[in-house]
Amino acid sequence: MNHKKRYETALRLSKELEEEHRDNLICCCLYGSTARGEDTHWSDLELFAVVKKEVKPRHLLIDMVPVGINTITEARLIHILENPGLEWPFYAGLVANLTVLSGNYSAPARYYEAAMSVPKEKFKIALQRSLPELVFESWGRIFSCIARRKYEDIYCAVIETLLEMKTALCLLNGKHVSRDYFEGIKESFGFEKKPKDYPKLATRLWNSHDPAAIAKDARELMENYISLLKAEGIVPN
Repeated sequence: MNHKKRYETALRLSKELEEEHRDNLICCCLYGSTARGEDTHWSDLELFAVVKKEVKPRHLLIDMVPVGINTITEARLIHILENPGLEWPFYAGLVANLTVLSGNYSAPARYYEAAMSVPKEKFKIALQRSLPELVFESWGRIFSCIARRKYEDIYCAVIETLLEMKTALCLLNGKHVSRDYFEGIKESFGFEKKPKDYPKLATRLWNSHDPAAIAKDARELMENYISLLKAEGIVPN
């Protein structure tokens, strides 16, 4: 499926949602690679619908293309955006980059304004609260894999560590990223508050397959991360 057909499929599905849910649908939007015009033959199709009352998400397969129609109530979306937590970086980045296909075309701008109006102190509180769920366990898994000689699993633990650190830095800075995987991590390199040598160490870790080099860089990155947290008054328990 090429870009033109994928986009036309998204328009058709949004129209069907609008006809099915009528006043319950606030807006149906496109996001991801298709919205950016970067989709390939193998890309999925991602739609995001904001509704007044809860509607179950749908997962379809159209011409061998996975299609996700993700739904959320407006009340829950605004709650997530106004009360930072682990979901805030994803949804803030999402509403910043939606292409509205049907419904209220101004709604995403209103949601994004809510996300960007959160006081900075709320982000620090959110990071302190979420700290046990981010970085520490996945970082420890790197060394558990080495100790057990499960070298084939180290790379997965490295990816988890870096993605979780990106989330932590989003909360610390009150910012979001717009891309997935390493492209999103690269966006976080530009944040004001980040561990010392974060871009260099994160890039090396992502690309390395040498257990000894991974262990060395992972230790240094974690030391720098903890130093950053302490400098910001966020002390791991």
